Amino acid sequence: MLPGSTNCTTCGRRLSEEAESKQTGLTGFFGKRSRPTPAEPVYQANDAAPFMPYKPREGQMDIIRDIRAALDDNRHIVMESGTGTGKTIVSLAATLEHAARTGKKVVYLTRTISQSDQVMKELKAISTVREVSGMTLTGRNKSCKLFVGEEYEGMPPNVLSMMCEDRKSRSNRGQEGGCRYYDRTANMLPQVTAFCKASFPTSAELDAFCVEKGICPYEVRRMLMKDFDVVVAPYIHILSEDIRANFINNLGGEDVRIVMIVDEAHNLVDAARQQESFTIPTHMIEAAIDECSAFRKPELHEGVVLDDFLKFLKAAVRQLANKNLTLGSTEAALPPGAVEDLLCSRFGIDREALEAAIDRMIYLGEERTDMILGSGEQRMSPVYTVAVALRNWTAAGGDRHVKAVKSDADGEYLSAACIDPHDIVMFMRGLDSALHMSGTLQPLEQYHKVMGLPPTTLARTYPSPFPPGNKSVVYVEDLTTKYDVMQSDPAMSTKIARRIAALCNAVDRNTIVFFPSYRLMNGMRPFLERDVRRTLYWEESGQPARTARSIDAFRKGAGGVFFCVIGGSVAEGMDFPGDELSFAILVGIQFPPPSLELKAMSGMYDQRYGPGMGWKYMQETPAIRKMRQAIGRLIRTETDRGMAVILDSRAARYRRQLEAKPTEDAVGDAAGFFRDG
Repeated sequence: MLPGSTNCTTCGRRLSEEAESKQTGLTGFFGKRSRPTPAEPVYQANDAAPFMPYKPREGQMDIIRDIRAALDDNRHIVMESGTGTGKTIVSLAATLEHAARTGKKVVYLTRTISQSDQVMKELKAISTVREVSGMTLTGRNKSCKLFVGEEYEGMPPNVLSMMCEDRKSRSNRGQEGGCRYYDRTANMLPQVTAFCKASFPTSAELDAFCVEKGICPYEVRRMLMKDFDVVVAPYIHILSEDIRANFINNLGGEDVRIVMIVDEAHNLVDAARQQESFTIPTHMIEAAIDECSAFRKPELHEGVVLDDFLKFLKAAVRQLANKNLTLGSTEAALPPGAVEDLLCSRFGIDREALEAAIDRMIYLGEERTDMILGSGEQRMSPVYTVAVALRNWTAAGGDRHVKAVKSDADGEYLSAACIDPHDIVMFMRGLDSALHMSGTLQPLEQYHKVMGLPPTTLARTYPSPFPPGNKSVVYVEDLTTKYDVMQSDPAMSTKIARRIAALCNAVDRNTIVFFPSYRLMNGMRPFLERDVRRTLYWEESGQPARTARSIDAFRKGAGGVFFCVIGGSVAEGMDFPGDELSFAILVGIQFPPPSLELKAMSGMYDQRYGPGMGWKYMQETPAIRKMRQAIGRLIRTETDRGMAVILDSRAARYRRQLEAKPTEDAVGDAAGFFRDG
């Protein structure tokens, strides 16, 4: 028995209250289990699917046939494909066959670099049976070697683009301050092409090759992408209208025909909303005010001087905050034209004159930016940044944005949150066919409706082919993190912490505990550090490097416990094959916190699709999806075995979607599951 355990780790039997363990010092007792060496892949041609390089698993040919038929019929297909179906390889096999017949170029959209690396791995496998080529794309802030560093991480793509174009322009004119990587790029393109088509490099490998040759990784990609069959790109290349225009142009221009694969499609809608949302923080306005000393009191309009305009804009944000934010509140919706009306009233101008003044400020900011770049500094004019944000604010009208004044530790700010991503919807409607896929996309009709896909869209769900006995999901009926219960029963938090500790102490396998919030996790941390007798690792909010080191140590270790928040990169974006993860504990259900945007979107969907659909689409579905993503970390190969315990009675409502069953003894069930395995 491990000290503090309530159940035997061998038979799962619950101890009597009188039983007491006399053992000590068992930390690290359990050694690392040997993992079977993965078999080398066997490549073989398949007449029924010429771009499938492996012997198909159960169900894979059905998926390939469905994708191929939909694309050949100029239809979109939306599919949820369970773990083990091989989404990446089957999507490529089907889409490449369609593209070979139609002359289309395949664009594979991913959310993370690790996902793009997997695509390159599968393309290399495909090349053993059919000729194919592929290339990964990254943004300037990832692959441009002049703009790598913390000071460039938050810069908008258009700002980095302007700075890059300035450097290239200097190189082309033979002036100082050019780009040493750009200078040699054109002459080295044949070598890069040969390397890519022979090696199918990951994003990092291509960057390293280019730097070794002294050329620009970003510029190489831009120049060469049109020559490759498959281009793997982050979402931003489609979500940003400006980046998308350049992307399509580099692929071959308006005449290029593409077939698109959207991986992890359940993330696309939120990513699109985020792309069309923006803020105007007070510190941004203050930086522009400080810059006014570099100008000679320019007028934006008759009687409207630049520094006066900016100073009042700052005062207007504070005035709106003081008026609308009550004690304890951090956000308040603004009526249409609230900011514009204050500016017009203060300077005695109408809306047309206000727009002209903003355009003039943008012009002044552009001139100032040219001077800054000309002096060798790599930054944008704050006046330009504020002016563009203010123009976006005045243009973000109608029902597609929720405008608000908000406050946080850094002060007051204006927020324009997109709730209806119009731009990406219109782009998708313009594609004659595309594949939208995810392991957790249900309900499929929600994605179909929100993305505005054509009525001819095909919807399909494919189960995992892995043995169902390799996974067990149970939920308890005596615990919950529901807010009103936690408030009325102060002991509930203690009960949950004790159950977490008992579960962790009963199982000696790598374990992840998913919390619904940092607040709850940090509140329980002292008790868990005291009671859990295993090596502990923690996700640290706002410290990604430290968290990454902890994850790496957790993966390499044996029998550790990693504590994190559900919905983050650990729950969705990471693979833990074999013994890297065997046991998951889900603490509660993470419904999205209330906000102005959530309320507005719920109302919008109620109006469009019927009463109650706003709650279903905006709260219930995201919560279930996050839980399914977390549980999905357990089983990544056909030999993996894993168990999940949900510490919330509300899981009973979603037992079908979660494939879960109730338990009266979660600790005993967990010990028994791993004893039998």
